[in-house]
Amino acid sequence: MLTPSPLLSTEPDRTPSPPAKRADRARARSAARRESERLQLRDHVLQIAQRQLVAHGYHRFSLREVAEEAGYSPTALYRHFADRDALLEEVCSRYFAQFSAVLAAADRSATAPRARLMAQAQAYVQFAIDNPAVYRLMFLERPEMGMGLSMEEVASDAGFGVLAQAVGALAATGGIGSLEVPQATMVLWAGVHGLAAMVVTMNLLPPQHFLAITHAMSVTMLDGLQHG
Repeated sequence: MLTPSPLLSTEPDRTPSPPAKRADRARARSAARRESERLQLRDHVLQIAQRQLVAHGYHRFSLREVAEEAGYSPTALYRHFADRDALLEEVCSRYFAQFSAVLAAADRSATAPRARLMAQAQAYVQFAIDNPAVYRLMFLERPEMGMGLSMEEVASDAGFGVLAQAVGALAATGGIGSLEVPQATMVLWAGVHGLAAMVVTMNLLPPQHFLAITHAMSVTMLDGLQHG
């Protein structure tokens, strides 16, 4: 009777793994679990920091209070964030990503370049209305965040890029007169930022009234670019 060759056998190999390999796998699982727990804690802390920033504002924001709500000591949080400002930088990066997504969605809501820019302006000011404490932190209360940036670095920002692309499309139709795209983009950005800053720092009008002003300002600025 012939004995089947081991090379042709379909039976699974039940040879026990060497202890060293089992130990390596156990260490890898343990490291993956610790990393998962670290990321979960980091995300939990960032969510608390976002809530407290909105509730208390930049100047009253406290890392100690964030740690207390999270159920950790401030020392424990320093293993994840170097200091209060490092935590706020992380919070800001989340909001900048959200802000860029809002502008991109507004841009996609229209097809003609002028309509795209009008939609972006409305979305920009609406973001400031909905997130006044966040907008102040992003653009007004931490001016050092933008100090020393070159035009190339500003242009690489996702939100600014959405605006610049629409301005570029408008330029192709002759809609920005003799200006270059970077100049026209800065003109429009300065205008809408000025309105957003008024929303979050002044009590001149109910915030929603600024949306009507945004529309009028956008029409005026776009007309001025085309005929200036």
